[in-house]
Amino acid sequence: MISNSKTSIAYPTIFLFLVLLISYGVLYYLFDSRVINELITILIGAFLAYSMFTVVHESSHGNISRGNSRINKIENWIGWISASFLFFPFSAFKIIHLQHHAHTNDSEEDPDGYVRGKNWLSVFLRCLTLIGHYYKASLGSESKQNEAMRNTRNQTLIFIITIIIALIVVIKLNLHYNFLIVLLLPALVAAPILGFTFDWLPHYPHHNMDKYHNTRIVTMPGLEFLSFFQSYHLIHHLYPRVPFYLYKKKYQLIEQELKQKQSPVEGFGNGELNILKSTNTYADILEGKTWKYSLEVDQVRKLTHDAVEVQFKNVGDIPFQFEAGQYVVISMLVNGEKVSRCYSICSNPNSGVLKIGVKRVVGGKLSNQIVDYVSKGKYVNVSGPFGAFRFKEEKDINNHIFIAGGSGITPIISIIQKVLEDDVSNVSLLYGCKSEKDVMFHKELLDLEKQYSHQFSLTITYDLLTKEYQEKLLKNTNQTNYYICGPTPMMEASKEVLTIIGVTSNNIIIEEFAYETIIPSGNMYQVEINHKHFSVYESETILEGAKRNNISIPYACSMGQCGTCKSELKEGKVHWKTEEQSVLLTNEKKEGFILTCMCKPKSDIKLKS
Repeated sequence: MISNSKTSIAYPTIFLFLVLLISYGVLYYLFDSRVINELITILIGAFLAYSMFTVVHESSHGNISRGNSRINKIENWIGWISASFLFFPFSAFKIIHLQHHAHTNDSEEDPDGYVRGKNWLSVFLRCLTLIGHYYKASLGSESKQNEAMRNTRNQTLIFIITIIIALIVVIKLNLHYNFLIVLLLPALVAAPILGFTFDWLPHYPHHNMDKYHNTRIVTMPGLEFLSFFQSYHLIHHLYPRVPFYLYKKKYQLIEQELKQKQSPVEGFGNGELNILKSTNTYADILEGKTWKYSLEVDQVRKLTHDAVEVQFKNVGDIPFQFEAGQYVVISMLVNGEKVSRCYSICSNPNSGVLKIGVKRVVGGKLSNQIVDYVSKGKYVNVSGPFGAFRFKEEKDINNHIFIAGGSGITPIISIIQKVLEDDVSNVSLLYGCKSEKDVMFHKELLDLEKQYSHQFSLTITYDLLTKEYQEKLLKNTNQTNYYICGPTPMMEASKEVLTIIGVTSNNIIIEEFAYETIIPSGNMYQVEINHKHFSVYESETILEGAKRNNISIPYACSMGQCGTCKSELKEGKVHWKTEEQSVLLTNEKKEGFILTCMCKPKSDIKLKS
């Protein structure tokens, strides 16, 4: 077992830091004495800068102090000094890197997703300009929306000013050439290499967002030392508080679990010689399990004046597997806030293509965003498939009647297409819309009616499907199932009419479109954090209460995975939502540290972040 005890200070990392500092001194002396030339100096310096990143990386996770408060300040100084050799402020890197952990492969919120390119040239250029991207993330307009990043902006500005002053001093002292060859150029050479080996390579092909599949392990002899054990990158993402030199040991402890999860583990040691094979990260989608991916939009087709069909590109040319009637969850940033909504799949499962239909909604957050801004080439976070609204294939049921209203046609057209193509049974559709211009999939429905004239009966009405109207159209037919999807008033009317005419509940299948809103309840407590005051219900986490009160506090993942919201509990008591998280070590919890995204108040509390 890997220890989380208070004595587990990462002395190997401290030793590495000291060796690298001495090596920089020796390199400077050798070049200043002209024992070695410029090219050799730059190459050695680049390797030192590349190596120093591991120290920066470990410091950003608190993996040097290991929660020992007596050396926290020393660790912070180590982080700043080591990051200076890469010409980037430590405090900003820490926030950026924790955001990467919180949103790995997220199409919008993973800062390291910047290196994802369409071809090798674009990947190279993005890796080359990654430091510039980081500076933009730390000082650009978007950084003002992030409380954690906003708190580091002044430190970043001071760091830049300090670098400028240092440049002026070395120029005045006529040391600028040594500075250029020993420090600046090696850092510029190391930066794109780090961007490729730490950001692009381990996360390729940058689609899967599941924690067991969003990065990989490569067990090749010698690679672990060359990469400072980042060849075990999946271990780092699963257990970010494990020091880098213990990645291999941790891997050996959980190897069987990773095999069961079908995590991408490759290399000679695992008998998998197809290194960086993209399908190695697609195990869940290949087996038809639920998944969470960053998918590229293949095309957007206008269905009506206020509705579109969005088709997603297949990953690795693998057919999507789902059942007709199921839905996916789409997540996108809307005005700086991540919003998730359910959208029914409208494509035929036999096609292996994933499509959704989206209709504009008055006051709708995500639907309107999709209709207005989603276009071909954009990456969108999609998870699924989910849902129990499905076709009931029963031997004694010969007829299936579908009742749809508005965008309720989206799951129904998926079912109808498959049923008709598979020649399963007779199908009727009653589809109510406001007007002809509001009919979604109008051409497709007419084509189905023409192609399957002996199996499919289509009725499109431009009257509201009220109880009175449906009473005129619906009749109790023996051996019939009824499928209902649409606006709530329409569905309630359908259920009432079907009950009146004697249809049993076993023959009625309903898809509810309502999006559940959780209302906080219980006692209310007062929270103080960094001189900000707000109230939190006992049923919600501190972070949820802060959001509800429009109070900005540092956070990233909201799932206890990154540690951005780590705070010290100075007064009061909290209840952990779940302690199944890997960010806080046992000794840190004993010292009073909590995660605001995982803790609910049990009294008035005072926090310091």
